Amino acid sequence: MLENLVVTAGIVAPFCIYLLIGILLRKLEILPDELAKDINTLLFKVFMPVNIVNSMYKADLSTTFSNPSAPYAVVGTLLVLFVLIKLVPLITKDPAQQGAMVHTGYRGNVMLFALPIAQGVFGSEDITEILIILTVVMMVNNFSAVPLMEGYKRKVALARGDAHVAAKINYGEMIVNLFKTPILDGVVIGFLWALFKLPMPAVPAKVLSSMAGCVTPMAFIIMGARMDFGHLKGNLSKSMTVSILKLVVAPAVFLVYPLVAGWSEKLLVGVMVAFASPSAIVGYAMSENYDCDADLAAEIISLTSVLSMLTLFLWIFFFKQFGFIH
Repeated sequence: MLENLVVTAGIVAPFCIYLLIGILLRKLEILPDELAKDINTLLFKVFMPVNIVNSMYKADLSTTFSNPSAPYAVVGTLLVLFVLIKLVPLITKDPAQQGAMVHTGYRGNVMLFALPIAQGVFGSEDITEILIILTVVMMVNNFSAVPLMEGYKRKVALARGDAHVAAKINYGEMIVNLFKTPILDGVVIGFLWALFKLPMPAVPAKVLSSMAGCVTPMAFIIMGARMDFGHLKGNLSKSMTVSILKLVVAPAVFLVYPLVAGWSEKLLVGVMVAFASPSAIVGYAMSENYDCDADLAAEIISLTSVLSMLTLFLWIFFFKQFGFIH
């Protein structure tokens, strides 16, 4: 047990330190919010796609699609969304708070958080199977978030007596925007490179590897710098409820079948990080843009980011202690 505790701590501790560095840099005003936002954009549009290409281009795809993990993750994500839509109105009658809680409760930070965690567990090993799981979850999140938040925007307008209700959803534009996502571009490029077994010259391979190495510290430092607990006291019960559902209940429920079915260690970790990752940072901006409670969204994102360090430690330790991962 002690050995597994030490190994697990070695996996999670660097992520905690990166978060603390980000918090400290913000306190010292070295990394103000606007700069952190710009760096996060650079991370999302450039470094994260490069990281994905670097993780995929050497992969052996022969067994990647021979398992049910990706559709399982899709169904699980939609079930979590459905449960939250039904559950959250029992906690608050305010549609603005409902929108923030539902969105941050089901939409995880699957690429900027879950992927680095998986890479931390498996190091330089091929994790294409995990990437496939996270990619389909990301696509479900992107497809579902806009109509979801449009619905809550209408509810907020009606609750406020506003005669001007949001216009109809433009599904065509939504689909186009989905396929313009830089991270998805990285998945496509990496997948095609691996599928056709294209050679990668030494110099570009070194550049890819070096840029990919920046992703984890950069992502977690920026996350730390952008944490906001400003109104947490007044919203603590709501934020904590969403956090427990997001980090503990959902992964516990959706890991039962993979564990019983004897899925491989990489598929288990893929499902775990897909469901146990903290709330997506984009939840704040979307809550603000769709007239929902952006302060509550920011607090849930911050709280899940902090608590996930503990819950992920416990999940990884559980897997190691019972021999599900080595």
